[in-house]
Amino acid sequence: MSSIEGKVAVISGATGGMGTILARELAARGVNLALTSNDQSGLERLQAAASGAGVRSLAFPADITKEAEVERVFQLVRERYGKADMLINLAGVSIPAKVEAMEEEAYDVTLDVNLKGTFLCCKHFIPLVQPEDGGRIINIGSMAAKRANGNAPMYCAAKAAVHMFSQGLGIQTKDQNIRVTTLNPGPADTGFWGDRQVPREKFLQASDVVDVILFVLTADARLQFHEIAFESFYSM
Repeated sequence: MSSIEGKVAVISGATGGMGTILARELAARGVNLALTSNDQSGLERLQAAASGAGVRSLAFPADITKEAEVERVFQLVRERYGKADMLINLAGVSIPAKVEAMEEEAYDVTLDVNLKGTFLCCKHFIPLVQPEDGGRIINIGSMAAKRANGNAPMYCAAKAAVHMFSQGLGIQTKDQNIRVTTLNPGPADTGFWGDRQVPREKFLQASDVVDVILFVLTADARLQFHEIAFESFYSM
């Protein structure tokens, strides 16, 4: 296990169930944070928690589907820290619908948040990595990328695209000493589901996913995890 104290982590979707836990866990390990989401008050709470843990933090509301806003986030990271070491792309959305009833806007949102947002954050993170230190990118996919779900086929497609994008990106950034991992978790009990009637008691907990993220981030630099797929034993 490697120490990550003093490193800089960028988290998209930072105020969600997983992001909130992850930000607090990283702060407790001495990691400086750059946080983004569309929830201003949630970002302010995470900044307060980071301050209490004695680490620096930067929080900036942004729409990750708009390049100008993503670029601004990473400009602020450069100005504040001069570098970045870790990127964890947590932002995601699913809009369940029958294909014949799905509005074009829902298609655009699903692809833009899950895939375009991941692409844009990776694009602007890479130049901030110092090759001598190396970097890690963790993109959150889904078991839906590997096992089709008839309730949300476009979500399955978007997460499958995230998975393959990550694999290709990992090959491309090897010479820059950047390791890219796709996490494909099964369903987790978070606010992602809204008011949908799902068997939450059988799902992963958000903390389970965070534990796997921390495992990857603290692994020895000689290890490369291309993909980790996992789910609750009880949801199989």
